[in-house]
Amino acid sequence: AQRLSYADRDHYVADADFVPVPAAELIDPIYLDVRATEAFAPDEHATPGDPGIALGRGPMRQMWGEDPTEHHPGTTHFSIIDPYGNAVSMTMTVEAAFGNSVMVHGFMLNNQLTDFSREPTKGGKPVANAVAGNKRPRSSMSPTVVFDPDGDLFMVTGSPGGNSIVAYVAKTLVGVLEWGKSAQESIDLPNIIARGDVVGVEVDREGGPEAAEALREMGYNVEERQGENSGLHVIIVREDGLEGGADPRRDGVALALE
Repeated sequence: AQRLSYADRDHYVADADFVPVPAAELIDPIYLDVRATEAFAPDEHATPGDPGIALGRGPMRQMWGEDPTEHHPGTTHFSIIDPYGNAVSMTMTVEAAFGNSVMVHGFMLNNQLTDFSREPTKGGKPVANAVAGNKRPRSSMSPTVVFDPDGDLFMVTGSPGGNSIVAYVAKTLVGVLEWGKSAQESIDLPNIIARGDVVGVEVDREGGPEAAEALREMGYNVEERQGENSGLHVIIVREDGLEGGADPRRDGVALALE
C-alpha cells in the first residue's frame, strides 16, 4: 500500500495552483479498489496508476513524468492539546540542518528549493513538481488530527523525517486505530518505509528483525536500517484523560502542564 501511494504521490502531487492535481480522484473508493487489486511482483517498482481510466474520465497518467526528488532532513514537529480542548498538530521545516544558512531578524531562512524536482522532465514528459517562480514545492509534512464518529477529538499525531514522514505518521494511525495500541506503543513500533523497489525496515527496534525477515520471505527487497529519523509526537483522548507519547529516536518528551 505504501509503495502504491508513494508512486502516485511522486507522479501527481505538486502545487495545485500550477498543475491539475487529481486529489479527489486519488482517494476515490473506486480508484482505491483498483489499486488494491492490481497485482505486481514484490521486487518490481510500483508504477503510478491512472485514476482517470479507473473512474472512466480519460487517461491522466500520460500527462506527467515521475518526480525522483529525495527530501532532506531539517524538520520538527509538536502535538498539543490545551486545557480547553483546542488541538494543534504542527510540522515545520527549514529543509536542512540550518536551512540556507541565512538568518534574518532572528529567523532561519529555509532551503525549500530542494523539495522541487531537480529534473523538470522525465521520460519526455514534464514533472508536476518542477521548480517555477511563485510555485510552492511539494512537501511530505503530514500533521494529522483524528476525530471520532461523533466529531469529537480523538488523536493528534505527526513527525519530522523527510519523505518518510508519510510512513511514520501512517504507522501511528494503524497502531492506534487498527491494533489498539497506546500512543507510546504506536511510536515504538519499528518504522517500515516502502518507496520504490526497496522496503526499508528499522531493525534496531523491537520487532524490526522479525518484520524484515517476514517481508524478505514474501519476496520483497528489504533494506535493513538503523537510526531512523522519526520524531513522532502522539496524543490520544481517552475517557479518563489525555495519553501522550514521544519518539525516543529524537529529543522530545510528553508533558502534562497544569
